[in-house]
Amino acid sequence: MIKRMRFGMISLALVLALLSAPWTLNAADTTKPAIVLTAFGTSTAAFDTYQHFEEQVKKRFPGHEIRWAFTSHKVRGKVAREKGQKLKDLPATLQELKTAGHNRVAVQSLHIVPGEEWEKKIVAETGKVPGLQVALGKPLLSGKEDQERTLQTLAKTLPKDLKNTAVVLVAHGSPIPQGEEAYLAFEKLLRSRYRNVFLGTVSGKPARQEAMAAVKKSGATTVVLMPFMFVAGEHAAKDMLGDAPESWKSELLRQKAYRLEGITRGLGYQEGIVEIYLDHLAAALKTFQGF
Repeated sequence: MIKRMRFGMISLALVLALLSAPWTLNAADTTKPAIVLTAFGTSTAAFDTYQHFEEQVKKRFPGHEIRWAFTSHKVRGKVAREKGQKLKDLPATLQELKTAGHNRVAVQSLHIVPGEEWEKKIVAETGKVPGLQVALGKPLLSGKEDQERTLQTLAKTLPKDLKNTAVVLVAHGSPIPQGEEAYLAFEKLLRSRYRNVFLGTVSGKPARQEAMAAVKKSGATTVVLMPFMFVAGEHAAKDMLGDAPESWKSELLRQKAYRLEGITRGLGYQEGIVEIYLDHLAAALKTFQGF
């Protein structure tokens, strides 16, 4: 066990080093727009989801310089303290690219909804570097077509027996109306198609208690907890599947002796979800002449 834990820590440190370095392994050309992949961030081993996604970006958009930015100040600070790695925010990354000779950058958000992180940490920051043209790739659920494609992808992972099994998608939540509305619209779509698939958020709407009540009313004997997040980080490990009394798992077990299953990989590993993000990135790149 100790050997496995040490290997995991070394692997995480390597991934962090690769993604936070101001260069990439593929040859880059300043005549092509640079790409900045912008995520909330995580301090857990789920960070490898970002490396997986970058590999898909390189396959579809070869020759572009790829950088990373992370919108969570809390996560950046924790990674610096615990891993000794400096993760950059978007303003620092954009300035770095400008200094390196780039004048066109496509920023792709890896957030789920166009919520607070999108508005304040991405949209509001992209026009602050003089002489740098920035195009934005939207978050996952940015319209009806995105919602439909997301549901079609999730449908492939749902259990066949949705009479005796309930699925609870656990999302971060959003503190602003725009993000909350996107979650609520997706929940409405879910409920219109599947009788026992529910969406709840760690904070905000759809509320956690509403999802819990829906599971109880469903009559299911098995519950699958699935992270509706790009990475299955601390929220998945602790809030969703942790043993603490306040976790989703613990609350469900107090409600009834369900057979519980937990999904420990985030949406960033699902091919159909990755394709939606890549299509958003392609749309952003197309705004530059010649692409």
